[in-house]
Amino acid sequence: MKKTIMALTLSLVFTFLIGNPAISFASNFSNTVENGKIENGRMLIPLRAVSEKFNSEVTWNQAKKSIMIIRGKQELLLHINSRTALLNHVTLSLDVPAKIDNGTTYVPARVFAEAFGGTALWSEQERKATITIGMQQVFIHTEPLNSWKMSQERINVLNSKINEATDLSRFSQIRTYFRPYFTDSFINKIIESNGIKNNAILTIKSDITYSSTTAARMHQSAYFESGPNNLELVDRYVFYTFVDNKWKVDDVNVGRQIIEP
Repeated sequence: MKKTIMALTLSLVFTFLIGNPAISFASNFSNTVENGKIENGRMLIPLRAVSEKFNSEVTWNQAKKSIMIIRGKQELLLHINSRTALLNHVTLSLDVPAKIDNGTTYVPARVFAEAFGGTALWSEQERKATITIGMQQVFIHTEPLNSWKMSQERINVLNSKINEATDLSRFSQIRTYFRPYFTDSFINKIIESNGIKNNAILTIKSDITYSSTTAARMHQSAYFESGPNNLELVDRYVFYTFVDNKWKVDDVNVGRQIIEP
């Protein structure tokens, strides 16, 4: 019976992780390009890097100073410093021409996205453009992501606070104590459940995965003795968000499973 409950708990955790539309693990560094530019109010993207993220074929013609992007049945032909382009041999007008900067060709994000039936959205807070074409997304940042990453010191502090939140009975001012480390929504969650459900004291930390400059996650895993012969596997998923000019824990989900020899 106990084993069934543990397995069910783990199953529910994974169901939550997969089924919650607010949580996406697909948007990681494999979808990220860091050297976008803002010029005259336009978001310019490095054309080859973004095109290849969308599995497009890119061909540079040195003699004509042109670049061809082919994705499916769509063909986009651009000439450097020209305000016209050809999409499937139909002429398009460009507000900003394609340009070369330090050997990299740049074009407006909107031109590329709309040419292939997609959209381009700009986030002022994150200083990034999100291009969506079909089910694919690519995030183009105008500033290095490294400046947004958590320091190891901050990771360690947040992890210790997560461990402390296993049992809230010893805290008289829960909100005041955890507010510098947890979001208000997460504090509400742990108050309602009187601590982090199924939590364990985990000290081993894995790499942080960033989906944007304001969202990240970490997966921790450890084995504990359970009875004379069994082990218990604990999986902890930590979700972070950048708010109030600092990284905070936004959610924690823990699953447990009995491993029999």
